[in-house]
Amino acid sequence: MMPTQIKTLGAWAQTRNTLVQNLMMSMQILQSAPFSEDPASDFQQATATDAAILDALRRHAVLGINQIDDAIAAGPLVGEINDLSKAAKKEADRIAAITHTITDVAAAVDKVAGVVAKFAALPFIGGA
Repeated sequence: MMPTQIKTLGAWAQTRNTLVQNLMMSMQILQSAPFSEDPASDFQQATATDAAILDALRRHAVLGINQIDDAIAAGPLVGEINDLSKAAKKEADRIAAITHTITDVAAAVDKVAGVVAKFAALPFIGGA
């Protein structure tokens, strides 16, 4: 397999950066939320959101470690991955510009996790 051109990894890097940005926002909320065992509380929702983000980051990192080659540039999923990545970044930027609630951060996490799932759908990337 031929190595990937750096320019084809833009969506992957943008997705990673968006996940990290979402994690930072969620952690800020978690730091200020009073401890609660109530599943509907900001604390428990932020804890669950952090876990979801960390899981997505781990899965995304594994995908980056696997061989990613010119098939990305030629594959049919590239356009969809780029569009989803841009939408996730736009949502994260929108949330960063307003008052943060755990619901907003969770919605952004859902968008970027969808991008991670699309990378996993590429036929030449093995799951881990």
